[in-house]
Amino acid sequence: MALFRFIPRVGGRAPQAARRLLANWRLSAAAALGVLLASTIMAGTVIYFEALRELALRSELRKLSADELNIAIKTDRGPTAYDERDKVAAAVESEIGARVGWALRDTAKGVKSATFFLAEIGAEDSANTDNPRSFFAHLPALYDYATIGRGGRSPSGAPIPNAYGAPTVEALVPLEDAQRLGAEVGDSFSAVPYWADATPFMRVIITGTFTRDDPDDEFWRLDDEILRSATGDGFQTLPFYIEEAAYYEVLGRSFSQMSSVYGWLLMVDSERLNAGNSTLAHLSLRAMRESLSAALFSYRQLTELETALREYDRRLFFSRLPMFVILILISAVALYYVITVSSLSVERRRGEIALMKSRGASSAQALSPFAVEGLMTAALAALAAPPLAAAL
Repeated sequence: MALFRFIPRVGGRAPQAARRLLANWRLSAAAALGVLLASTIMAGTVIYFEALRELALRSELRKLSADELNIAIKTDRGPTAYDERDKVAAAVESEIGARVGWALRDTAKGVKSATFFLAEIGAEDSANTDNPRSFFAHLPALYDYATIGRGGRSPSGAPIPNAYGAPTVEALVPLEDAQRLGAEVGDSFSAVPYWADATPFMRVIITGTFTRDDPDDEFWRLDDEILRSATGDGFQTLPFYIEEAAYYEVLGRSFSQMSSVYGWLLMVDSERLNAGNSTLAHLSLRAMRESLSAALFSYRQLTELETALREYDRRLFFSRLPMFVILILISAVALYYVITVSSLSVERRRGEIALMKSRGASSAQALSPFAVEGLMTAALAALAAPPLAAAL
């Protein structure tokens, strides 16, 4: 019952405060206008600096090319088998999804073998460091970005019977590399490992050559920086691109001591990055690098995006200092103004307060109309200032 008696008393103070505001509208309007202007300036300052943050991030991202913005990932794992591939893929793709998946528009992946010596058929025993190099690779999306030349065909994933008693696979080769080494469709080569293994060499039959549809497409960074990076400069190299079954079931089983390099290309959508999530993106990239570096052998994460975001965060820290100083000054001026106007209001209503006291009102009851007036003024400023500041 006490609660129900209290509610009308509280509810009745708002109309009473409204009547007092109307009775002293000049002073109340001055106080409300001052608070509204101060709140609008503070909101406008925040909006202004938020816009500057967004512009600064856009400027930083525009400095990066697509290759610098994207994230290339590579790691080694052996032996070359489906189950080992699945372990690596589970670890990497789980981190990608949890950390940076929200900022990506597409992904591509591939795998490459260790480097082999390239030898003519029958000259496998004399293969050494003077020979050209070769490696085997599998790119699932290769046919989406390349065209097989006339007279060629895509390779088979099954082992090819041959008269030499060595495992044989079919492969595509890049046209430029084939021309450099004088290789043609239908030619056969031997890939000789530099390490000791159960199989002395692998025979390869070239079924076709391919050219890149767009050599500048970001997809080819996966091939250039991940698959070809380990072959070294100065060596003539003929890469063999084979099917997945041939890679794991023929190549992997033939060379049990061979490890493979697994690579991913994460294509970043710069439009999904903004000033509000830039710190999250930076911390997520660092966390993914640290987590996978601890879990996988020879893990590398190649991107300029992490450096750009770190530099942006550093500059942002110093650009926030002027904003804080401005907001503190505005708050101090607004507070001084409110205290001054409130003192004048209390002074003018001294007689009214004395009258309330003479009728038995407590200090809280005497001050409650002023508190309600202050809340109404604050509510007006809180509701009107942000839209006003945004419009201005």
